Amino acid sequence: MDQQEIKIYGHIATIRKKGKIVFIVLRTFDNEEQVTVKKNEVSEELWNLVNELGREYFIEVEGTLVKSKIAKLGREILPKSIKIISKSFPPPIDLYGKTEAEWPTRLRFRYLDIRKPKVKAIFRIRSTLMNAAREFLRKEGFVELSFPIIIATATEGGAELFPVIYFGREAFLAQSSQLYKQSAVAAFGKVFSIAPSFRAEKSRTRKHLTEFWQIDVEAALVTKKDLMDLQFRLVRHVVEKILEENEKDLKILNLEKLEPWDHYEVISYDEAIEILKKKGFKIEWGEDFGADEERALVKEFDVPFFIPEFPSSITAFYYMVDERNPKIAHRIDMMGPGDYGVEWSSGGLREHNPDRLKKRMIELGLRPESFEWYLDMFNYGFPPHGGFGMGVERLLQTLLKLERIHEASLYPRTPDILKP
Repeated sequence: MDQQEIKIYGHIATIRKKGKIVFIVLRTFDNEEQVTVKKNEVSEELWNLVNELGREYFIEVEGTLVKSKIAKLGREILPKSIKIISKSFPPPIDLYGKTEAEWPTRLRFRYLDIRKPKVKAIFRIRSTLMNAAREFLRKEGFVELSFPIIIATATEGGAELFPVIYFGREAFLAQSSQLYKQSAVAAFGKVFSIAPSFRAEKSRTRKHLTEFWQIDVEAALVTKKDLMDLQFRLVRHVVEKILEENEKDLKILNLEKLEPWDHYEVISYDEAIEILKKKGFKIEWGEDFGADEERALVKEFDVPFFIPEFPSSITAFYYMVDERNPKIAHRIDMMGPGDYGVEWSSGGLREHNPDRLKKRMIELGLRPESFEWYLDMFNYGFPPHGGFGMGVERLLQTLLKLERIHEASLYPRTPDILKP
């Protein structure tokens, strides 16, 4: 590398004085650069200014970029001028993880916490994940659409809703785009959206958020195997893109060994129940998996796996029920494996017969009149279809081995967290 003139901006991460030399680690938006100030090679004014600097000051540095055998990036900047753009109070939390603050304190100062190299790495990878998902689905022929977030009818039914006042009327924040993406599949054949969802669950677990992002996908004329294959290939593509574009970030997170899986496994609901019983869980056929059961189940696998059917009594009304065995519905859950595994997605085949849909709603205690427009659309030549919703934060949690899902959200929302 030849010497070159450079102007850069950044926050001061550390300042270390050694005799007549001051070493400044400058955290730019992309890297950490070393600025080496030698008293005998700078003006008295600049040297005096250096002694006024503090951590997290945002400064401008102009100087010469040269090779260095001791700097982390193999280069250093010999400054000709330094300007203080913005001063800083002493940071209330350590931004380099040497003395990690407790999670509530990190959240209190989240606007500082996200400056940490490890936290920045998580969200650069999240950006790659979102872009990779869009790239993959578009190549597969899917059309990206935007669906309403303020809705008049509960998507899933139940009480997990955030009500809002909409010009004097009651409305809700969408639990998902389910009903709307189904309406669009009849027009486009293949549709998707990447958008936030809101669920008023009072769950305080490592995998729950009240505001989260989903990759919502729906397609006409698909089988359950089509949906499982599509999801697996989507996840593989995401991992391959992260490996390609985020090598530096994976190194910061000590995840250089991240590899895309080469296959997935499939187990039945019955097999899942048996695995859990052998591990000591008191769970009976017809019950859904709680956080503890799910955590025990995923530890049995080292590749992603699917459970392609569930009892109809614990599935939403829009899932297709097996005609030969009405106790079973064609719901598919995709699970991430290992110690950091969680449920990544839920989906399956949808019911497109309005009479059967109405019957299911009544069975599940819902009022069909609340879904009038949705039921009506199936009277107009609706194709068989299926789809899934994949949680962005949950996928990121497994891939990056995050202890809590909150770390995959820039400003997480839970029953206990509403600010900042």
